[in-house]
Amino acid sequence: MKQTLCSVSALALGSLPALAQDDTPYVLDPLVLQVGYESTTALRTGVTVDVITQSDLQGRADTRVIDILARQPGVSVRSNGPLGTAAGIAIRGVSQQNIAVRIDGIDVSDPSGTQVAYDFGGLTAGDIGQIEILRGSQSALYGSESIGGAINITTKKASRDGISAEAFAEFGTYDTWRAGVSLFNRGEGYDSAVTLSWITSEGFSAADEGGLDLGTSDPTDHNDEDDGYEARRLSYSGTYDIAQGAATLDLSAFTEEARYEYDERASGNVFDGSPDDHVDRNQTGARAALSFATGRVDHELSLGYYEIERTLSGTTLDSSAADTAPYNGTPYPFEFDYKGTRLTMRYQSAFDIGNHTRAVLGAEHTNESYTDDISGVTSFGAYGSSQDQDTDVDSLFAEISLAPRGDLDLGLALRHDEHSEFGGYTTGRLSAVWRARPDLIFRGNLANGFRAPSNYELYDAYSGNDTLDPETSVSVDLGVEKRFGDTGFVRATAFWIEARDIIDYSYTSYTYVQVDDTSTRRGLELAGAYALGDRVTLDGSYTWTDSFSDADLDSSGWRLEIPEHSYALGLTAAVTDTVAVSLSGLYEADRSGIDDYGLLNAGVSYDITSAATAYLKVSNLADEDYETVPGYEQPGRAWTFGVRATF
Repeated sequence: MKQTLCSVSALALGSLPALAQDDTPYVLDPLVLQVGYESTTALRTGVTVDVITQSDLQGRADTRVIDILARQPGVSVRSNGPLGTAAGIAIRGVSQQNIAVRIDGIDVSDPSGTQVAYDFGGLTAGDIGQIEILRGSQSALYGSESIGGAINITTKKASRDGISAEAFAEFGTYDTWRAGVSLFNRGEGYDSAVTLSWITSEGFSAADEGGLDLGTSDPTDHNDEDDGYEARRLSYSGTYDIAQGAATLDLSAFTEEARYEYDERASGNVFDGSPDDHVDRNQTGARAALSFATGRVDHELSLGYYEIERTLSGTTLDSSAADTAPYNGTPYPFEFDYKGTRLTMRYQSAFDIGNHTRAVLGAEHTNESYTDDISGVTSFGAYGSSQDQDTDVDSLFAEISLAPRGDLDLGLALRHDEHSEFGGYTTGRLSAVWRARPDLIFRGNLANGFRAPSNYELYDAYSGNDTLDPETSVSVDLGVEKRFGDTGFVRATAFWIEARDIIDYSYTSYTYVQVDDTSTRRGLELAGAYALGDRVTLDGSYTWTDSFSDADLDSSGWRLEIPEHSYALGLTAAVTDTVAVSLSGLYEADRSGIDDYGLLNAGVSYDITSAATAYLKVSNLADEDYETVPGYEQPGRAWTFGVRATF
């Protein structure tokens, strides 16, 4: 029970006595979080954070991680079809190009994309051990692309000493096969993990049934081409003591090869087009960090690298063809090659100032490159582009953590980023957490943020604008949490975010432009969980998001369709010592241009032995026909059967 509620609220609900006095020591939450320049626990930070643990991922048995994220407070999802196709998340109504994403400390946002953002479409839980969701502007911690928050993902770690292993295999609807194996080795002074995972799925048509199906002579044959996905991923993480514990070396790396099919969108239509449209994507990331101490100062040196190569190829059709048979637009072949790289070098030092203050100082250098090689032909003639652009960012940062009393923690983070194209920008975050009583906690944050224009927005041969400045923002949130011993909790958080200097793609000039007006998100997040006896746990959330704008925008993420009301409910129950069931529901309403929808999912697991479990998951039980992006279909009723084991 305690682990379940801990994963929902990032608090160990049973760790504090219910009526402790001010001088009673706090027993801190064992979950270690990366919400500042040094790791801490949820009771010591004012940042609103939720944690999804490995047991949560296994218990829900969702194939797509975005389906779990969609049920978290303040999180909404935009998906362009089945598993593998492009997908992003919004936090508190702030879109994906403003959400920082790290995997084992590696920045995995795509430098070659139209905007620098992470594509969640192919992310599965094969090697994931924990996901942290940080809400509110985190630019003082991560720099650009973190106005709305951050997602920190860590891969699986060993759960016991010695050599051990985990494995899973599953099969489901859309002819989806998924399998993975993890090998662990933990001993005195070392801890390592290697995971190999694989997935393939036939998928379904990304274009919805109402769209055009160009290229067929049958007017009743609309969008029936399946869009499949396949991927292979190898990841590694390790921690090693050096010189009998005088220093620690942390290593992490991954490589992934994937291919997915997609449906085209042009002139306002989403359509099957030709059956050969696909993306080949290769990603590689690595990070090394050396930690050591000299006297009273802790040091960390790190080097990170990320590379992504994407090739979009196929045949586009003239989308202006009339919506009458035979729908035979003229075919035009194309191939778009993109490559993005990121190299990050970083140093930080940390030290105590007296008994109640901790300081962190550091510097960082990042080089980001963007390469394209585009060729094709349209009804207007041949076109092409070949360029190689890069930008540098030099950063200085500092953080002060102050605990003036046993029940109060304050944090101030400052960061200055000097961009090689537009100059410098300074961000800050002021956080506070007051444990008024062990069962009553107040949190507050005030921060500003920015998003630097991407290399594509600056330098694209057709739409780039090298005079762009960063988007900027101010955000504030206030929260209160009431805990009921180790039985449950309720939490409420009010938030407000305003963006200015918005970068928008203009349908008039066909270039990126700067809009000097504001776009605002404000709302309320409610979350809670409660134990209905020893074997049953109920959890739920509600988010109200009010989005409005003074800016006249054509395509910016600040005009995305965000649900005004979002409800999530979950129930888990241990029926017997070997059988467990789960139910979860999601309802989203009042999203501009998209019908309201509700989803109901169910699952059951059976412990075959103490080391092996079989499970069955059915998602979208009512076979709801719904969309999260206009024109793109989402999964209907689908089932997954699997087995996992430890050795």
